Amino acid sequence: MFRTKKRRPCGSLKAFTLVELLVVIAIIGVLVALLLPAIQSAREAARRAQCMSNLKQIGLGMLNYESSRKSFPPGQFKPAGLTEKRALSWSVWHLPYIEQQSVFNQFDLKFGVTELPNNRPDLTGPSNTVIDVYRCPSTGRIQNFRGNDGRLTGLPEASGSSGHTGNGLGTIDYMGIRGPDWDVINKVSGITYGTEGGSNFTSLKLDRGILMYLQSGGLCLNKNETCSSAVVRFKEITDGATYTILIGESSGRGAEEGLKCNGENTLSTDEFSGAWASDKNISRVKLDPESPVCGEKISAINPAAKYQFAYEEFFSDHPGGVQTLRCDGSVQFLRDDTERDVYFALCTRNGEELISE
Repeated sequence: MFRTKKRRPCGSLKAFTLVELLVVIAIIGVLVALLLPAIQSAREAARRAQCMSNLKQIGLGMLNYESSRKSFPPGQFKPAGLTEKRALSWSVWHLPYIEQQSVFNQFDLKFGVTELPNNRPDLTGPSNTVIDVYRCPSTGRIQNFRGNDGRLTGLPEASGSSGHTGNGLGTIDYMGIRGPDWDVINKVSGITYGTEGGSNFTSLKLDRGILMYLQSGGLCLNKNETCSSAVVRFKEITDGATYTILIGESSGRGAEEGLKCNGENTLSTDEFSGAWASDKNISRVKLDPESPVCGEKISAINPAAKYQFAYEEFFSDHPGGVQTLRCDGSVQFLRDDTERDVYFALCTRNGEELISE
């Protein structure tokens, strides 16, 4: 006798219940929540490594410049025929040393960085070039007049003392350091950093960093004369190359703002501090917790954006601090909680401060 298998009723097929599906979805959600921070952390680690690589390339270019020219590049240089605010920054003279000779060759030094032919409406001028090594991949917070394409945008027409707009200028996330603010007191000497030998300069102030401002090379009174900031030779870095910051992160900059304590900041339309070719791509470190601004004690490292875009301090979107390029070509991380005396000391080439590892 043959036996036939009984078919199961359709209603008895095995399947996940709604409760089981919800449990599985919940487990997947928990796993994603656990993995997401790790993924984000890994991505930030990769971006930070790329940022460090950028600074190392800049540092290598700086050392090659110093080796061939016997000094670091000038912080600012003004060709004859231009006003002071139309000077060019160190990052222009540095171009041939980071394999950007073709961009450097396109500059017409008879004109400012905001003018034709350096700054073109179709963004083909040398000032418009977005140079990858000058940009930090972690940059997220940007000033209102900096576009996502890495150029200045939205500025009023005919802005600036030269009567030319800064729209289209390529931006940079790395800022040359002139030194501490002139009024900050050096705790070793007991006098301000803007003095030398105990006497105050009246017409001239002293920058104690590496990339100094135009007038440090002598008064630049005549528009028709060529003017350069004083240049620093390696042997003048008496505090030690490892303990002297050449360039620091100051990401997201666009056009400089004028700080207002009670209200929104105002735009300073002729100060294109975020443009790599602009003379404003150097800064003194000003924010000093011992001299509160707007009633607040603020560190010069990663202050709130309100102060960062007005004061141009160390600033980055790396968690916990900023990366700095030292004069020996090394890149070192400077934490948010770095003591004020330490970061001011690191910004001087000859302050005679002692810094331990």
